[in-house]
This record gives sequence, C-alpha cells and structure tokens, in this order.
Amino acid sequence: MRAGILVLGGTSAGLLLAYLAGRRHWRRRKPSPAALALLKTVDSAALEAELARRSVGAHVINTSVRPLHAARAAAIDAELSRLGVASPDALAPGPPRKAYETFARPREGEPCDDDYVRRKAPLMAQQVAFLHRHEQARRNELLRNVDDATQALERAARPRHNVTVVLDNLRSAENVGSIFRTADATRVCRVVTCGFTTTPPDRKLEKTALGALSSVPCDHFEATIAAVRHLRSRGVYVVALETTEDAIPLGVAPQLGDEGRGVAIVLGNEVTGVDKAVMEECDAVVEIPVFGVKNSLNVACCASVALYEVLRRWGKWESRVER
Repeated sequence: MRAGILVLGGTSAGLLLAYLAGRRHWRRRKPSPAALALLKTVDSAALEAELARRSVGAHVINTSVRPLHAARAAAIDAELSRLGVASPDALAPGPPRKAYETFARPREGEPCDDDYVRRKAPLMAQQVAFLHRHEQARRNELLRNVDDATQALERAARPRHNVTVVLDNLRSAENVGSIFRTADATRVCRVVTCGFTTTPPDRKLEKTALGALSSVPCDHFEATIAAVRHLRSRGVYVVALETTEDAIPLGVAPQLGDEGRGVAIVLGNEVTGVDKAVMEECDAVVEIPVFGVKNSLNVACCASVALYEVLRRWGKWESRVER
C-alpha cells in the first residue's frame, strides 16, 4: 500500500488507495480503523469520477475497445458470405470470432489502405471460415457425446436427477469446469451457463472438468433472469445460493424441491454473487454457513455442498443399489 502512494503520488493515488483498502477490509467482519479513517477523507463524487476514469480501456465482456474499421469489416463480411457464413453473428464463439475481430478492428498503425484490404480480406476470411467449421465440429462432437452418455444412463436404468445448476456470470473457467465435474458426479439433468460464463466446448473448461463436459447436458442463456423465468414457468423450484440478511441456512431450509418438480440451484459471480434482480425471481435464497475468518467459500465448493445436500434430502444417499 505505501509503495503504491510513493509510485503514483497525488490525489489519484489516495483515491485508489481508499478504494483498494475498502475492497480489502470490507470482506472481513470488522473494517480496519485505518481503512475507515482513510475512506472518511475521500469525497464520494471524486472517487466515482476517478474510478470511471481508470475503467476506460479496461476489459469489457463482449465489447471490443478498438473501433470497427468499415472498409475492413465490409471486405471480410463479403468474403465470408461467399464462403457460406451468412454474417459475423453466425460465427461460433471463441477463435473464429476472435480472428474476425482482429481483422475488422485493427490496432493503431496497422495498414488499412484499399490495396491491403483487398489482398488480405480473402485470406483472413478463409482462416475465419476454417476456424468456424472446426468449432462447429467440436460442438457437434460434444453434443453427440452428451447424447451417448444420456442414452447409456437410460439403458442402465439410471436416469438423471431432476436438478439443474444455473451459473450466473461466473468469471473463472476453472471454477465452471469443476462444477461440471461435480454435476457429472451427482448426475444432474443439466448445467445452464448465463451471460459471460464460459460455455462448452472450451479448452480452459477441459482442464478441471476432466471429461465431464461430454457427459453433462448444457444450455446457455444470455441473461440469467431469463433462465430463471424459463425454469419457473416449467414448475421448477429455483433456489439462489447467496449470503444475505434473509437467507436461510442450507441445512435447515424447509424446502429444496422434490424429484417430481425438480430444483434449480443458482450460483453467482465470484466477486458480486447472484444478481439482486435474479434473487428476486427465485423461490428461495439459501446460504452455506461459514465459520472461519473469511466470510466466503469458493463457488465450485458451494456447488458440491448444495448438490449433495439436495440428493441427501431426496434420499439418494441411503442405497448404493438405487444410485
């Protein structure tokens, strides 16, 4: 902290220091006197202005910082259309879209003259189209593997448990992969990824999922609130897992759905948790009690605790034969 003041200096450093001190100490049950004293000296309007200034150029999900170059974009769009890709929106997420953005949104100083664009656009379109076909093939293979796994469970008279896991804008692909692994172990019916949560197939997920991506069905919704409303419209009992003043401890929650109706567990972002608007749409909000100094638990660990508690309530721990 002191080094930060020496390097940055001035009012901006003080504002940022106050912000960081608040973020660090407010996670504890009792704020430190130093953080309290420092924050009291900062004007809130000035702090907001400083944070807004510093956020310019920061990473924004699904938005490129560099502007779209009209000539480049038009040229590669025309070449992609000739190759059978209707529009950039039709590109598979991941490498195809990244390659497209690299060409359509050039860095400062990159050539953009007509001759360069005319020569380069067909080559880049070929690369983007290849990456698109490759990603589509990977996704189709994943869907086939999931279908095969589901059919194998049905043949063995081991249907999936009527439990859905909803992931509300999780930022860590490693956490998402771990949750898929737990979802496979508990034989849930599906995982629903929402917003910018990493969605299969993805190489980062594979590191911690350890093969579970090919055995757990997955849906994606752009908005978590839409996923919750969809589930509730089908009669599913939806529970948000979040620490709030009104949250009920998981172990004594009076209801966690039933096999006939099904239950959905909503898990929130690692920093901000479940969105407030999403919680308001849920049937209940429950929490996992913590007893240590840090008032937090890794989201993948939370998923394991919650899923096994649901199965315990449903009597799935009682017999290895039934399982």
